[in-house]
Amino acid sequence: MAIINSSEIRLKVLTLKHHARQKFFEFLASPNAPIYVKVIGLAAAVLLLLLVLKILSWIMMLAFYHSDSVSYLLEYYDPKTPRFLDTSDFRSSEDNIFDLEAYKEELFHINEYNTYLSDRLPINRIHKDPRSEKCRNKAKKLPPDSELPSTSIVIVMYNEELSVLLRTIVSILLNTPMESVKEVIIIDDKSSKDELGDRLEKELQSFPFVRLIRNSKREGLIRSRIIGSKAAEGSILIFLDSHVEMGQGWYQPLVARVMEDPKTVVCPTIAAIDHTSLDLIADKYSNIWGIWDWDMSFRWGQISQREAQRRNFDDSNPIRTPAMAGGLYAMHKEFFFDLGAYDPGMKIWGAENLEMSFRIWMCGGAIEINTCSIVGHIFRKAGVITKSTAGELAVKQNVKRAVEVWLDDYKETHYIAVPASKQVEEGDIVSRVLLRQRLKCQTFEWYLNEVYPELHRPGRDFVGYGQLKGPSEVCMDTMGQGTGQQVGVFRCHGEGSAQFWKLLLSGELTNKGFCLDADGNNPRNVVLYECHGLKGNQQWFITEDGIIHHGGSSKCLSHDGTYLLLLPCDSTDSRFIWEFGDRNKDLLARFFEIHAKQFKYKTKKEVEKDKLEKEERKAAAQREREEHRRQREELKRRAAEGQAGGSSIEDSREDEQQKPKSNTLTKEEEEFRLWKAEKKKREEAKKKQEEEEALRKRKEAEEMRKQEEAETLRKQKEAEEKRRQEEAETLRKQKEAEELQKQEALQKQKEAERQRLQDEEDKKQFELEKMHAEKPSNDSQDGVVDDKKDQDDVPNSDQVKKSSVDTNVNNDEDKLDLSSEEQDKVNNLKKQAAELGKQKSSENDPADVVKDSQNDDKDNIDNNADSSIRDEPKDSKKLQSNSDVDDEQLKEFLAWKAAKGSA
Repeated sequence: MAIINSSEIRLKVLTLKHHARQKFFEFLASPNAPIYVKVIGLAAAVLLLLLVLKILSWIMMLAFYHSDSVSYLLEYYDPKTPRFLDTSDFRSSEDNIFDLEAYKEELFHINEYNTYLSDRLPINRIHKDPRSEKCRNKAKKLPPDSELPSTSIVIVMYNEELSVLLRTIVSILLNTPMESVKEVIIIDDKSSKDELGDRLEKELQSFPFVRLIRNSKREGLIRSRIIGSKAAEGSILIFLDSHVEMGQGWYQPLVARVMEDPKTVVCPTIAAIDHTSLDLIADKYSNIWGIWDWDMSFRWGQISQREAQRRNFDDSNPIRTPAMAGGLYAMHKEFFFDLGAYDPGMKIWGAENLEMSFRIWMCGGAIEINTCSIVGHIFRKAGVITKSTAGELAVKQNVKRAVEVWLDDYKETHYIAVPASKQVEEGDIVSRVLLRQRLKCQTFEWYLNEVYPELHRPGRDFVGYGQLKGPSEVCMDTMGQGTGQQVGVFRCHGEGSAQFWKLLLSGELTNKGFCLDADGNNPRNVVLYECHGLKGNQQWFITEDGIIHHGGSSKCLSHDGTYLLLLPCDSTDSRFIWEFGDRNKDLLARFFEIHAKQFKYKTKKEVEKDKLEKEERKAAAQREREEHRRQREELKRRAAEGQAGGSSIEDSREDEQQKPKSNTLTKEEEEFRLWKAEKKKREEAKKKQEEEEALRKRKEAEEMRKQEEAETLRKQKEAEEKRRQEEAETLRKQKEAEELQKQEALQKQKEAERQRLQDEEDKKQFELEKMHAEKPSNDSQDGVVDDKKDQDDVPNSDQVKKSSVDTNVNNDEDKLDLSSEEQDKVNNLKKQAAELGKQKSSENDPADVVKDSQNDDKDNIDNNADSSIRDEPKDSKKLQSNSDVDDEQLKEFLAWKAAKGSA
């Protein structure tokens, strides 16, 4: 693991050690030295040796771990060259292991992950970039690393495996811009493993940015983080666990967001590292947030529809989570301490994440999960700390403190979920209550309405809640199992949690946010599963007698004394009877109204009403029969008293008997017909009313859906319009910047050209003055004088004006001693140049002259010179006839004349 391996340094150290040892043994072997002097000398030699070694270590640190130390580390830990931890001094050799599988299992149960495999994996391994394409594009728009504020990374560890801890540190090194990291602080909470003593310190010497702080006693995670945060020097705190591995680009999104809003706490997306294979699983977490239930248990769940709409259904946008896991997050140091840091009254770990989540949201902050920042985390197979009685008690005390300080009146719901929590002593919470008052925090009702409205609440969602008690004092129990595991029964203990069930108005039967799910084809497949809201296998209906019907089949919930079963309903079997601890009567009535028709169930009131109607119809029929009998007896009596005789009497009697009988039957039939018609009308009216009500509800639902779709569409249009405006504004700024750059470049080009012309002018002026200063020695040098005169006649950029030209020419004539013939030639040329200048001035447009810039003067001169040669053939022939004027002088002169004419 050592990075520096210099043979020269080792040779010097060995030489020094050899000489010191030789002198020391000569002293001890001397017969003249007293014994006590030898003892003192021996002790002094040992102390001196220790001091020298310490000084040498300091010198090595100063010599090699300077500002470029990170470069050395990055080069050494390059993933292309795997680096492995040497475990020979604290692990048994495989040659000495009798049962390798048993040895692996033993190592596994130390920390509940595959320690054997971890020791054999490179500590500088790097994972494939887990980010999405959108996230990688967003990373390009983040501030540069040089503009990020300084950070302090705080890691608390207790008896962590050395290979896992070093892999965490190297992972930070390889995936983090270290120029922004002030320090990495390792808090050792008094670990008991030998390799975490001197061996750990030796390994950490290779990392100059790491500070190791050792607690003198066990403080627990919460208090250790307080110690680390107080020792931190960076402006932003990043808390990490000691068994994580960083994904590429994890750091910048966290720090940039906290820099943008110091009151926002940002959590990375926590991807699982499998505790057996130690592979990173990073493709299932873009729509996950942190939630909790009334027993104060934290878990991960799918984001709600409300949050998905707020994110515009973009997986790369941050998630505003109701709660954070608490192990990994970034927070501004000032805001951390202003908000009260961690509760120092909490012990070890547990519920501190929920307490801080409530405090952040209710006291002016916010919590986000950045899906573009991904950190791998080893999730242990089982809890390590809570295996002890002290750990379990600490969690209960921490929960009680959070409940009493932050939940207001809703704490009673927690006590219903966990009745045993009432008996737990929470300790002194006065300081935390005063802190809440000082920060002027919101109520817990506000938190539920604004931050986590999806949480089910009593009085609004709970039809029944508490224990689901069966016969023989057994209760429905999750048995501590996770999703997909069979649910059973256990003796009722009254502690809630695994036995705290909630029947919701929707028909879902839940425990800790998971739904009871059953397969009607498999009687033993009654398990907990993620709630999907589609009813079916997760829909349940409880009758007034306590029989729980399954919505996905015609069966009912029973048990065999150990596990739940789904069997054909039998109301005579007591194993089908369940009783809720508490029921909401108002919601129960609504529950029956919603679901009774589907399950073809009638309540006791409805059964009693049907019974009364049946008895009333029976009594009415009895009364009709009595009336019919009375009428017949009356007819018989009248017949016996009649005085008519013979057949007429008999005929009359038969007519009288038949007439009342016919009337009686017709009346009875008529009443029955009327009753039946009224009943039919009532049924039709009721059916029509139900249809109207169903139609009204469908219309309301359709209208609400349309409104939601319209609102979603409006928000999407607004977001799209805003994005377009931002893009247009960005494009406009880019165009302005490009135009400004072009103007600046053009201006610089003109300045450079102007400067070049000025330099040429100064050079020519200097040569002209130098030439005039030299006087010709004799008249035989006429050709030389003519050449100098022609050079003097070449105009510069300042001689465009006529006055300047005349002055310079006159000065030149004064300085030159010319013959009379030469003077006549010069005067003749001057006249011709003047006439040509007037002609050119009349032909040129003044506007064109103004448009010409100074950087085009030289080209104009050349063009005018060529033009002069074409326009003045006679002048050219006259000059060529003169033997004293060569072609080069003629060309230079005509260029000067053209420039003068254009001026």
